[in-house]
Amino acid sequence: MTNFAILFTRETMKVLDAYQIPIISLEDKSYRYSFEGGNDFFEAFEQEWVQKGKFQAEIELNKSATMIQVLMKIKGHLNLICDRSNEEFEFPIDIQEKLIYKYGDHFEDLGDNLFLIDRKEPKLDLSQDLYDFIALQVPMKKLHPRFVKPEDESTENEFLYTTAKDADIPKTEEESMDPRWAALKKLTDNN
Repeated sequence: MTNFAILFTRETMKVLDAYQIPIISLEDKSYRYSFEGGNDFFEAFEQEWVQKGKFQAEIELNKSATMIQVLMKIKGHLNLICDRSNEEFEFPIDIQEKLIYKYGDHFEDLGDNLFLIDRKEPKLDLSQDLYDFIALQVPMKKLHPRFVKPEDESTENEFLYTTAKDADIPKTEEESMDPRWAALKKLTDNN
């Protein structure tokens, strides 16, 4: 049983090794990298939030004497299960994020995509960051596109049914106005 676990861990590591950039030998200038990922990438994280999908990541790395700036542009889609119909559908993703790695004597997450890394760090592993940015795109309520109304679509002629009592139904401004204020409003409207 342990041999299977070791083999599974090695296979997972092989998949994620593709998202590492050797930074110790890089000169202080700008570099471009391209990464692709599919179902094997998402399966390597062993989490249920995102299990299937495909993406293309364009990475621009700017190395200087004091820091490394990484600009990520990620496009692709995730295969999600609709919460209403249980159907699988493709959810498009288009992400742009920036990470800053400042040199220090230890590793520390400073928040807001700012990290300290050891100067002797040989590689920059972007796999977890890629996964996190992609997973953050998953909506709380996953709906198949046929259930999502466009924002510009009018609901003017749509019939809404409610079982609420008359007291629970919101009244128009004139219906809810105190009769004394209504009399005063008539006086001001006549002038």
